[in-house]
Amino acid sequence: MHYARLVTSIVTSLLASIAMAASGSPDGALLISHLNSQQWQLRLIGGTTGQQFSGVVESSAAFTAVNGVSPHDFGNAKLWSPTTLAANLTPGPGGLDHVDFSVSADARLCLRDTGSSGVPMYLGGHLRGAVPVAAPLALTGADACGGSPMAMQLASTRKYHAGHYIAMLRDWDTQAIMATSIKPGVVGFLKRYSWRALEPTPGAYQLTQIQSDLAWAKANGMQLVVMVEDKTFVNELPTPPDLDKYAVRNHGGGYTTIRWAPVVAARFKALVTAIGARFDSTSSFEGIATEETAPGLYHPVLLANGYTPQKYLAVYLDLLTSLSKAMPTSRVFWFMNFFPFTQSDIAVIASAVAPLGVLMGGPDVEPDNPNLESEAYPYYSQFQGKMPIFGQVESTNYSQLHLTKGYPTKYWTMQELFDFAVKNLHVNYMFWQHLPTPAAPGAYCWLDALPIIAATPTFN
Repeated sequence: MHYARLVTSIVTSLLASIAMAASGSPDGALLISHLNSQQWQLRLIGGTTGQQFSGVVESSAAFTAVNGVSPHDFGNAKLWSPTTLAANLTPGPGGLDHVDFSVSADARLCLRDTGSSGVPMYLGGHLRGAVPVAAPLALTGADACGGSPMAMQLASTRKYHAGHYIAMLRDWDTQAIMATSIKPGVVGFLKRYSWRALEPTPGAYQLTQIQSDLAWAKANGMQLVVMVEDKTFVNELPTPPDLDKYAVRNHGGGYTTIRWAPVVAARFKALVTAIGARFDSTSSFEGIATEETAPGLYHPVLLANGYTPQKYLAVYLDLLTSLSKAMPTSRVFWFMNFFPFTQSDIAVIASAVAPLGVLMGGPDVEPDNPNLESEAYPYYSQFQGKMPIFGQVESTNYSQLHLTKGYPTKYWTMQELFDFAVKNLHVNYMFWQHLPTPAAPGAYCWLDALPIIAATPTFN
């Protein structure tokens, strides 16, 4: 047992030293890593002269394990109380010291430097690409340290124009119509672009429309989020013509691209990373949005087309990681809702990409939806403070019926949807789809959201 730990520690130390040298990080550093939904690691790299770090992790819930065993005094760690863990890390020159701890996924965690060591701190799985941070550091929960959450600290390294955006629907997304949508409190727009139109022939990208829209947004003081469509909800293929055989009819009335096919994954990643790299330095370019994770295909259709949870997980991890690296000052808006067969993979992905500045959220701000309430919405609370969150009011949400008693209106009002998004989903960005007219008598459209947007331009 102890020999295995020693070998692991030596290997980890060597890898960490190599990573530090390659990344150009300071000589010695504290690396804070979120290993999975419940496990964390503090790793102090000694550098050439050795380092020392004394600190505490304060938790809103009791720690369940320290260094892999039930909590107790264990070398470099001591529980001052069931919810306060003290760590004293002292690696010598070229060495490494670490402490691992586990706590429930919804616990609020604050890291404090009690020894005023001044050791540089980084957040991430590896020093290469890790994000510089400082103590006290709210690892989870906006109020964990009584100050700003980690997600807001990350905002300083990338664009962060949080607030209200208008999500433009097809046939209502010209610059002329967008101009009429610039209202008090509106920060920018989310606009959809068809993969088929952006790549009419393999590798030959047509980005003039995006370039024009970004120039228009900059001239009008707006931000633009670019969504690249690989799924449709109408009788329209989303793929470049040579990939049409990888588009399958979905139960929403459109087509879904077989995202997990290697050729599809490679081509889509190449396109969006090219867009990100080209426009990252454009000030009006807030970032790129993916479409929802739900394929919209029944399970037999998924399996018949080679779907496995492992393939789908690998595609998203690779896509989001590569895209965030391609545009180091802009944002990735990861639209998630359902992951076939393994819904818990949403947490796996979020844990991996949160340190990269990725935002998580999804379509349908929809109270009373039991599937979203049980399957998707818990992740909004779990990752609040770890990464910025967004939500989108879809066209169908404007005519969403109240299914619970005690409300004076037939449909959920715009104020009620906004309050739900802010308080229950913890959103920092709010997207309102540009539905021009109500879908039913007494229902609402995007115009009914304008008073809320004007009155509450900032939130969370």
